[in-house]
Amino acid sequence: MKWFLTITAMLFLAAGMALGFLGHHSLLFAGGIGFVSLLVAANLDRISEFKASREGFEARTRDVLARAEVAVNELHLLATQVAELSLSLVKRQGRLGGYTDDEEESIRSSVLAVLDKLGLPDGTNEKVLREWHQFVEFDYVVAILGGSRVPEGANNEEIAEWKSLRRGGIASYPSPSELRAFLEKHGFIADEVERRIQDYEFYINNRAHRRPDEWKNREHWGHLVKA
Repeated sequence: MKWFLTITAMLFLAAGMALGFLGHHSLLFAGGIGFVSLLVAANLDRISEFKASREGFEARTRDVLARAEVAVNELHLLATQVAELSLSLVKRQGRLGGYTDDEEESIRSSVLAVLDKLGLPDGTNEKVLREWHQFVEFDYVVAILGGSRVPEGANNEEIAEWKSLRRGGIASYPSPSELRAFLEKHGFIADEVERRIQDYEFYINNRAHRRPDEWKNREHWGHLVKA
């Protein structure tokens, strides 16, 4: 029975956190209450072991606090992992044609707000957003290179090099300087293309879009054309 209650408590917590990350904050609270209540029920035998003496009470209190600290640390770890997974799934859905940029930003803000309430250590948000940033940077690369359309006026060698820049996915994509070198080398650079590369650089350095409206319009950036 004790293991059943403990496992059920963890399921309550996980379900509440998952729904809370999607904006249902009241369900996050309910999940937390259920988690605590079930853990108390699972450990009634330990609670009944408290002694009336001051020394016994203090010793047992220290033991409970130590266990609670471990539980909180594990909760922080679980929250970080669930948040990272949730945001990664948001970015992986549909690429273009899934969530809108505004919907993605709303979900991200909701997830980070929940993490802030948990008082997680410094640097947690950056870890949680690691793949999020990778997808944004990769999308900059793809959009700057013209999406799936082959550059206009490119020869076979240039097309092969263009394809190689896209082949690595989010695991390996060119930096702004590598993109600029390719475009200048083959005569595809133009004023607006250069500005988009600068937008890409800005995002890497600031984790924010330099021209948010231009970023939302990336589906219409068009393909590369020989200068």
